[in-house]
Amino acid sequence: MDDARALDDTEPSTDYAALRRDPAYAHLNRALLDLVPVGSGPSVLDLGCGDGAVSEQLLLRDPAMSLVGVDPDPALLGAARARLGDRARFLVGDAASVSRLFPPATFDTVVLANCVHLVPDLDEALGGIGRVLVAGGRLLFNSAFYSGAETAADLPMYAELVGTARRLARRRGLPLARSAAGRPSGLRRNTEGYRAALASAGFTDVVSDEREFTLGARFLTALCSTPMFATAALPGVDRRTAAELLGEALEQQYERAPFTITRRCVYFSAIRP
Repeated sequence: MDDARALDDTEPSTDYAALRRDPAYAHLNRALLDLVPVGSGPSVLDLGCGDGAVSEQLLLRDPAMSLVGVDPDPALLGAARARLGDRARFLVGDAASVSRLFPPATFDTVVLANCVHLVPDLDEALGGIGRVLVAGGRLLFNSAFYSGAETAADLPMYAELVGTARRLARRRGLPLARSAAGRPSGLRRNTEGYRAALASAGFTDVVSDEREFTLGARFLTALCSTPMFATAALPGVDRRTAAELLGEALEQQYERAPFTITRRCVYFSAIRP
């Protein structure tokens, strides 16, 4: 099944739409969706559901499931509702607020599809997720944005991309802020850190898997348009302008020498005892 098949030019436009449409990104998430139990009509929480693209794929795989999507961005939730109507329920919230949004033991499965790196306080989030899962319930998440996701051979390419975009910004006279915190905390986590946090939160039967994906310029172009990447690469510059500059830098880089990158994605499955 093509995870991008429902994402056509009629879908609501969002900051993440281009990335959602990318076949490589869909393939990256497919391995996570394959871990979700199918056939029993479970109650599933799609946490960090964004514009509902992953929610839609979950329902395509198991139309009987009871699905709730949660995201902190009302605009993305509007796109999700436009996509799925009454096939799912969508609420404003984040990983830290799930235990206030739902009674204990509400869900059989909680899924965070490629967004766990955006969670600022992982311990708080895992504690809340554990409370809303039933005993024996499963937490599933993945990320292609963590310490170790980039291969050493590709790091110079990322550095060149950001460096070129910063030079373009200076030529326009745009101010570039220095980020005292450096990379967001979620991007600095590694697989052992996730494993330790799951154990500390009381999860058991923790299983992880790392896979490598070959990605082209289309993926990078879509990635550059997202708020996470654009604001981290060019702090102090308007996000949309930053995305435009990164796209221009990528185009220059690709014209000199077409390339692909290799990126790792980590997948975790854990059980609430």
